[in-house]
Amino acid sequence: MTWREKLACLGCAGAVVLAACGDSGGPTERSLSANRDAHGGVSVGFTDGWQNGKTVSFFYSKPFFCAEPPESGAPSQCEVGEDGTVDPRPGKIPVLYVMTPIGFRPADATLHCPIPGNCINHPSTIDLSRLFGANFANVPLPAHSHIIDSDLDESQANGGQAGWWEIEVVGVTSPAVWDQIVAGKSLATVRALQSQGSGITSDIRSNSYLFFNVRPKT
Repeated sequence: MTWREKLACLGCAGAVVLAACGDSGGPTERSLSANRDAHGGVSVGFTDGWQNGKTVSFFYSKPFFCAEPPESGAPSQCEVGEDGTVDPRPGKIPVLYVMTPIGFRPADATLHCPIPGNCINHPSTIDLSRLFGANFANVPLPAHSHIIDSDLDESQANGGQAGWWEIEVVGVTSPAVWDQIVAGKSLATVRALQSQGSGITSDIRSNSYLFFNVRPKT
């Protein structure tokens, strides 16, 4: 079953998106506004991420990048459901897998960006109309968590784990599957769950990129 079919089987696209977007929790990010002058006035800060079974820190020092086409209904120009055609730089770009709960709200401690529409140097809104219909062309960025895999070839491109990362979304429709991802903290865990074909979508492309480097969790 494709990810579109899985989402359609939920029967109520509006409800599942709002369930992921409508609740708020405490932020996990740490904004370092004092360092803005050193980064051209851009906000800098951290979120957590999962990498190969461990929790790491992502340090953000540039704004997100989204460019049309594909056409987006959000002011950010970001959209999910179709790959972009304009990249922020040439060459291979590593992938950031954005784990997004759909239809339920997991514990805030398991969400790296728990407040919809508010995460350091992420877009505040995004176009989800290719997944859920025209009413979702401009909605708050859902609460989510992050996974990267340092063993992938593209993760070693351009000198390693610093710079631009392309976003691919993985929707999680089962709290039990979410708990397994939280325990595994790895792309290998996600792939094993995807192969079982229940409670999780396949990878969903986007035109969106984040800029960060990976640091040990302190």
